[in-house]
Amino acid sequence: MGKIFFSTDQKIQSKLLKSKTDVETILFPESYLKALTPEQRKELPKRILFLLQRYQKFMISKRRINSQAGKTLYQKNRGKLIRVNLRIDSKTWALLGVLSAAHGVSRCFMVNYLLWLDDLKVGDSIDTTLNVGCPHFHDSYSYIWHLDLVKNRMIRRIECDPNPVLVDYYGKR
Repeated sequence: MGKIFFSTDQKIQSKLLKSKTDVETILFPESYLKALTPEQRKELPKRILFLLQRYQKFMISKRRINSQAGKTLYQKNRGKLIRVNLRIDSKTWALLGVLSAAHGVSRCFMVNYLLWLDDLKVGDSIDTTLNVGCPHFHDSYSYIWHLDLVKNRMIRRIECDPNPVLVDYYGKR
């Protein structure tokens, strides 16, 4: 009997260019946007990067937002949503996508969740415990969506390297 081998090395590969920006659409609650000044609204793309820097370790280590691996949560009903087009660099958008997928939520949901955490000042305690003396981001991230048809289960997970982030007294890895 012969064997059939499938090529499972197929992949899509692109460069992560921080200088390359694309226009991305994010849904925000109307009440949130009305509370922003024009300057704050203009700074939203940079704020998303800041939120990722501040909260990504916390989000990776916390319990997943969506408990169902086969579903993606979208915006909760918090009133009228407004579409906002933002210029976001590809690196930030990709990291937001990996973090969102691992939690089983949309990018829009994740951005609004991070804004909510920041409004609650959760980041103040995180900065003193998780972010002191270590880099904002890991070197690499892997999002794995494992479908086990024999055992009838789905698993979403994120892996990052290095894990844990080790820092010496001089702030070097």
